[in-house]
Amino acid sequence: MSTAREDSRLLRQVYAGALQRDPEERADYLDRACAGKSALRARVDSLLAAHAEDFPDGDNAHADTRADVQPQGIEGRVIGHYIIRREIGRGGMGIVYLADDTRLSRRVALKALGPELGSELSGRERLRHEAHAAAGLSHPGIATVYALEEIGDALYLACEFVPGEPLRALLKSGPLPLDHVVDIGTQLAKALAAAHTQGVVHRDIKPENVMKTPSGVIKVLDFGLARAESSVHSKLTQTGIVVGTPAYLAPEQVLGTPIDFRTDVFALGVLVYEMASGVNPFIAPSLTATLARIVEADVEPLSQKLHEIPPQLDHIVATCLRKDPLERYTSTQEVVADFERLQSELSRSRPSAARVPRREHRRTRAKWTPWLLAAAVTAIIAIAGTLAWLAMDQRSRGIASATPVVRFDIEPSTGVSSISNVALASDGRFVVYEGRVDGESRLFLRRLDQSESQLLAGTEGARWPFTSPDGAWVGFFRDSKIYKVSTSGGDPLAICDVRGGPGATWTDDGRIVFSRTWLAGLSVVSADAGTPTVLTTPDRAQQEIGHWWPSLLPNGHILFTVVRAGSGLNDARVALLDPANGRFRVLFPGARASWIRSGHLLFYHAGGYHAVPFDLSTLKVTGESFPILADAQELDPSGDWPQPVVTAPGGALAYLSGSYVPASRLTWIDRNGAFTPLASAERPFISVRLSPDGRRVATASLEAGRLLIRLFDLQRGTENVPQIAGMNWNPVWLPDGRLSFTSMRKGDFDVYVKDVDGSGSETAILSGPDDTDPVAWTRDGRLVFQGSEPDGAYPLKLLDVREPTRSRRLTEQHVENGGSLSPDDRWLAYHSAANGRPLIYVRLLAGDAPAVTVSSKAGEFPTFLPDGKRLVFVRGRQLIVQSWRDADGRFETGPESTLAELSIGSGWTFGAPFDAAADGRLLALVRTHESPPPRIRIVLGWDREVSRLESERSNAR
Repeated sequence: MSTAREDSRLLRQVYAGALQRDPEERADYLDRACAGKSALRARVDSLLAAHAEDFPDGDNAHADTRADVQPQGIEGRVIGHYIIRREIGRGGMGIVYLADDTRLSRRVALKALGPELGSELSGRERLRHEAHAAAGLSHPGIATVYALEEIGDALYLACEFVPGEPLRALLKSGPLPLDHVVDIGTQLAKALAAAHTQGVVHRDIKPENVMKTPSGVIKVLDFGLARAESSVHSKLTQTGIVVGTPAYLAPEQVLGTPIDFRTDVFALGVLVYEMASGVNPFIAPSLTATLARIVEADVEPLSQKLHEIPPQLDHIVATCLRKDPLERYTSTQEVVADFERLQSELSRSRPSAARVPRREHRRTRAKWTPWLLAAAVTAIIAIAGTLAWLAMDQRSRGIASATPVVRFDIEPSTGVSSISNVALASDGRFVVYEGRVDGESRLFLRRLDQSESQLLAGTEGARWPFTSPDGAWVGFFRDSKIYKVSTSGGDPLAICDVRGGPGATWTDDGRIVFSRTWLAGLSVVSADAGTPTVLTTPDRAQQEIGHWWPSLLPNGHILFTVVRAGSGLNDARVALLDPANGRFRVLFPGARASWIRSGHLLFYHAGGYHAVPFDLSTLKVTGESFPILADAQELDPSGDWPQPVVTAPGGALAYLSGSYVPASRLTWIDRNGAFTPLASAERPFISVRLSPDGRRVATASLEAGRLLIRLFDLQRGTENVPQIAGMNWNPVWLPDGRLSFTSMRKGDFDVYVKDVDGSGSETAILSGPDDTDPVAWTRDGRLVFQGSEPDGAYPLKLLDVREPTRSRRLTEQHVENGGSLSPDDRWLAYHSAANGRPLIYVRLLAGDAPAVTVSSKAGEFPTFLPDGKRLVFVRGRQLIVQSWRDADGRFETGPESTLAELSIGSGWTFGAPFDAAADGRLLALVRTHESPPPRIRIVLGWDREVSRLESERSNAR
């Protein structure tokens, strides 16, 4: 046992002993118990001050304290866009009303939150964060969180209204039948597992927060208030309020030590115990006695109170109620698995589902004897799996182990706004991720046995990390070079030059195989630096345009992606290379393949991830593929975002969950900041452009792994997908009503123009080996476009289509994402993070005068409004309007103001996520759901999970 765990156990014992003594006797007791341990004495004194002095102590100390935040009798009152119908509950958090949401025409449970939870700015921000996290949960066993509203000086939480009966009411009549206990426990465990998988912990599971609907569905309420309702006593005692029900708190909540999903697992164990026995195992006549029982008292096994309790249920409850969180279940999915096995056994051996009379006690125990063996076997397997995982530095090469499947999330370092690429050590000991800080990418290393990430020094601007087989080095791409940096610290070392960077892998013999550029093949170089050697060259006769994302197999062969002309990754193929002779062959359609030691290949195809059986000895696919990782982020179909999912030879998996491009809806924003959604479907849009006459909208969206252009008729309310070959995005209207766009039909990014009204013909405006994207057209027919340079920069350029071989560079620095022309075509606005964070720049389109910064504050996506007086842009989550004027060739700015809050979310948006109409309104892409905070999902024992999924699929046939 570690020293930390010994200290925790000692703290529990001393604190419980102090609570059970008369206050006058505590000093002597603590003098003896804490002799020579001043830190322990100070910690116990602090806990006693919080729990025993500030809180009321009496027979009803375990009951919720009431708090009124709204007057009674307000039926029919309008609060924001909600109409109150009646009061449906009260508690320490405030009052709960049944209300009508007039915007979306639905009934909601509207919680008027108490002032103690939102009076301080930090409290409000914390509550918003928790509500946003909970709003991302989608599970039939979790009441949906719709919105956190700030109306006036009050906070309101709008949630799904769940009709039915709370578990507290069901418990009033005593213990529940065994089959009911197991059914409710199973449903609760599944709901909590779904939340924990998303990184959300409830922290206040109790009978009042569990509802049984008329159809028998169990729903967990009050996600989103979890952190505010948790037992952070040092904060809440300042208001003199007991928040939550102490008898359902976990020991770590009482002691103020770190909290995670195992806190909910403990509360689940308490509920199951109470449902089966009719008694809460911790409730005592006073608060101090209740808290003392929680932190130290052993719980009498259910089977000693009720002889008909099966040993497996005893095992579930006992494991949930371990005092030390590390001794509880290692994931909530394990609780679900144990409950499901118990349900299956009950259905086979006890079809009546009635309680077994006490006189049948002997026969019942005999019948359930196999569960004792099953529990023992389960424990042995778990221990063996854990030992195998700890010994994984002896890396396995294709041999499955008994590693248990463990899932958890890693949050990035403070200040990281988004995560793009991830990489894993071969043995799964650490993960490396590319995080964005102040607009610049950096690499962070997080060891799985530590709680914090460390910044890898010298990795500013680094992209696409990969690791050495021994875990000693991290490779990355930056400034047209490949570098490596030691995981133990030091300066990065350059290895070789490279243009582009669609992936690399580090071989066991100390070489790095990498993609030379987006439109080339693979090369290999010594990891100690040197001159690269060409391994593959794309076969242009077979429409191959590039070889991307090499990945090492245990036998030394290399998997890679053959990218073909057409529809991006939807036309790609997975290929296998023998580096000894440079020969390769195509295996199957797909992209970004990697090895799983269960004997499968993980790959991406048609917008989702799949696994397929693969024999290392024959190097052949041996079965049908099947879908996996439904919650993982998609690949960028253009290949620019290569690593949201990565596997390790040792059986681990790391991935980014959610949508690469979150769903949004076309929405008008008027000059007062009011939002009016269009009656059109929500889609994963990446761009929006209004036609010159304002009658149509051109959008691009990511659907089923492909980028599509759609046209909306604003007057008729119709939409259509124009027939355009290949994969296309970034539509930009010409002054005459034709449409230009980016096309990947030949592999690189070219600019085409199409007549969407007449003949529908297409013309290539910019077509060559360099990537180009349209930005804006002048009234006289010139094109501002974004082009690529050999140094990796993407500046803005100006092209007169009458002289297509000549263009003029407009910006020296790299431009992040398009730009905007002023109504008179004199000024060009854009944003760049070349100096470390995104700033807005403006320059004259004509001449060589240098660009000027609009503001010293950060900003993105500048767009000129048609009145020629205002510029609108994004700063964080705010839409900012900046006044300006042309002072004889000088760009002068005036006051700025906030127009509205706009949730852009994660993912890719080319150009501004809005466009300006002639009347000054903005047509914006407004996210329909809040994007969850960035985090990395880790799965240990991923190989076992894949094998299980394949087995289930086979059995279902």
